[in-house]
Amino acid sequence: MDVTQGYDEHARSTREAETSPDYIASVGEGADGLVRIELDGTGRLWDVVLDPQVTELTVEELRTALFDAITAAQGGLPVPDFEASVADVNTAAERRFAEISAALHDLSRRAGRR
Repeated sequence: MDVTQGYDEHARSTREAETSPDYIASVGEGADGLVRIELDGTGRLWDVVLDPQVTELTVEELRTALFDAITAAQGGLPVPDFEASVADVNTAAERRFAEISAALHDLSRRAGRR
């Protein structure tokens, strides 16, 4: 496998992991941590974690805690277009770096033969 292909595969696997449904991408909390919402890499609900003390909250306090936790978790998700753009630029830069490195290595070998 050449270096460029290795960089491409690494970048692709990183992007896939970050958008995998098996990856907790964002967590939000409400009511000082009594309520925790976890979202997967696709932005879907992964888990709702409730501290036993949540039973002491009123219905309105619980509603507010859930709303705050969900909003915080959604706000922590990466912006897809920006992340994809950065990943594409990063992949292109890594590819160019690999090409330059290979060219420099080749030039160095040729200079050593003279």
